[in-house]
Amino acid sequence: MSVRTIAALVAPLLLTGCFEAAAQDAPRTNVLVQIGSPGERAVPIALPMPTGGGPGGEFWAVVRRDLELSGWFRVLDVNASLEPAGAGIRVGEFDFADWRPTGAAVLAKTSLVETDGKLRTEAWVYGVDGGEKLGAKAFSAPPTGMRSLAHRVADHIIQTVTGQRSFFDTRFTFSGNFSGNKEIYMVDADGYGRRSVTKNGSINLKPKWNATGTAIAYTSYAAGNPDLYVADLGKGQIRRVSSRSGINTGGAFSPLGDILALTLTVGSDAEIYTIDPYAGREIARLTASPGIDVSPSWSPDGSKIAFVSERSGGPQIYQMNADGSGAKRVTFSGSQNTDPAWSPAGDRIAFVGREGGHFDVFTVRPDGSGMDRITQGQGDNEDPSWSPDGEYLAFSSTREGGAHIWIASKDGRHQVKVTSGGGGYTNPSWSNHLSW
Repeated sequence: MSVRTIAALVAPLLLTGCFEAAAQDAPRTNVLVQIGSPGERAVPIALPMPTGGGPGGEFWAVVRRDLELSGWFRVLDVNASLEPAGAGIRVGEFDFADWRPTGAAVLAKTSLVETDGKLRTEAWVYGVDGGEKLGAKAFSAPPTGMRSLAHRVADHIIQTVTGQRSFFDTRFTFSGNFSGNKEIYMVDADGYGRRSVTKNGSINLKPKWNATGTAIAYTSYAAGNPDLYVADLGKGQIRRVSSRSGINTGGAFSPLGDILALTLTVGSDAEIYTIDPYAGREIARLTASPGIDVSPSWSPDGSKIAFVSERSGGPQIYQMNADGSGAKRVTFSGSQNTDPAWSPAGDRIAFVGREGGHFDVFTVRPDGSGMDRITQGQGDNEDPSWSPDGEYLAFSSTREGGAHIWIASKDGRHQVKVTSGGGGYTNPSWSNHLSW
């Protein structure tokens, strides 16, 4: 990928709600930072412990892990610093020369205090070699919001240095078997904060977010048949939207959220249809070919749908217009290609292929050219889902035993495990940026 030149502008920043404006007392500076894609060239960053005496250890650990998960940074051992105890975090309160022996290109200094019933933090980001301030912000949150506060600090650091928004205000939904049954769950982007969406004691599979992160479509056997349900997270309600005879699965919201594409069985054949996501009314039948047609995935502009079809023999990835016309085969290598996921950037389709007895994640251009392999020789890797900016892929992997959610940069260079504990994290779906 070509190297991007990003101008980081230092200017006073005004934040509202739980954010507060940080003091900006240094001259306005333009700092050019050259950086590629996540994992391509990790920027060495020094991240000392916060000053101020708040719950700094846990806060620091969350920020550090976020920076490492992002793939943009290599967090250095700050013990190599010559900085004396009691040094501050603002310009003039410390000496850049004390940090140059660490080899850091970037220095991120933070404070954390608890006052007036709130946690307050400041985050100041500097270029070490030139001794320049790149940016500064202050944030506050209730004492229970420590992790959220740390995520905002990590996002500020990432945006300041790279110009790219982080993914720490997103969540994954997935199917997990922690209760002895396959239920639908949500978890924060760093793998923490797991919570239940369903508790019906049945088999619940293939959850998919809508574009606003306010609803999740999934298939459940709660009524004895594989029916399609939608969980309205804002209202705390779950409704069954398709309970036709046979399978009702693979529900995928259109970008505007006004249409659900899914697979229904007509007799013994599986075809792709569209329905109203509220009343479940059938809108159109999109496929009518011999063999199965399953797993619809919308293009970001809603004009096309990628899907899996056996019309040429084994399962392969196809794309068609949103009205079902103009179907074209996308993949030609491999005999079992499934689970397409269209990138939010529109330039790639991720899918799962089977080679050598294992499943791996690949990406390909919508015209079938430029196939890239993301995973190889590391257990089974399935159910790819893109980050909101198309820079990362999440997927379920068994490379360390039980199934867990992993993320990879879109070129596969940076791969890291997100979830921990017992296995059972399957069918991950990555939300858009959330405001709740």
